[in-house]
Amino acid sequence: MTNVDLNTIKKLRKKHGLSQKEMAQVIGSNTVYPYHRKETGIQKFTADDIYLLSIFFDKPLEYFFGNKVA
Repeated sequence: MTNVDLNTIKKLRKKHGLSQKEMAQVIGSNTVYPYHRKETGIQKFTADDIYLLSIFFDKPLEYFFGNKVA
């Protein structure tokens, strides 16, 4: 099963010196709370969220996914 790799997103955000609030704005949220919930895994990133992140960071969509074996 392929899942969004939350650790990859968090590392990328920190590497670029961005706050969760700035990342929330990238995905179109006016507040940090929904983004925080997504980065911590409480809520799932949508396909649109991942698409916007891939454009913002100039990374292929596959970059944000990891394979997990049961």
